[in-house]
Amino acid sequence: MVMIKYFTFILLIFSAQLASAQQIPVPRLLNMLDWNTRQIDTTLKKEGYLLMKKDADDAGTLYQYSWFDKQDDGKAVVRSLNYMDATVRNMKSRLITYRTYNKAEYQDIASWLLANNYHASNTFDFGEQQHTLYSNGTQTIRVKVITTVLKDKRKYVAYELEIGK
Repeated sequence: MVMIKYFTFILLIFSAQLASAQQIPVPRLLNMLDWNTRQIDTTLKKEGYLLMKKDADDAGTLYQYSWFDKQDDGKAVVRSLNYMDATVRNMKSRLITYRTYNKAEYQDIASWLLANNYHASNTFDFGEQQHTLYSNGTQTIRVKVITTVLKDKRKYVAYELEIGK
């Protein structure tokens, strides 16, 4: 009986680590601002993300990646990363949007921002969306909390991080 409890405990720890293994930490997202398309694609695919859509035109490209895992308890873990490269004349920019539905991951992101000298510089309340701008003096990051209520009254909260250069 003790062995079964021990193995169950080990299994719980292992599954929790797997669920957080595919989250993308803020420092890596910031580094991706300077990566080429192949580096991003290779990294995301190695971590189990699927390229869902690629859209390109004369002004730029948009890539959408998703990661999904159904846990043993029936709950799902969903993450997505979108990035857009835009070019106008000789100017280039990149916007990365990382979304998770995991509140603990959102709390990790917020903790990282505060521990790395980011301070809330502005907030916006759009009803079902709350946006907060965090800045460290050189980089600004937008954090969104988006609440969606379905027809059957179930509520989902998405946590989104936007960075760009």
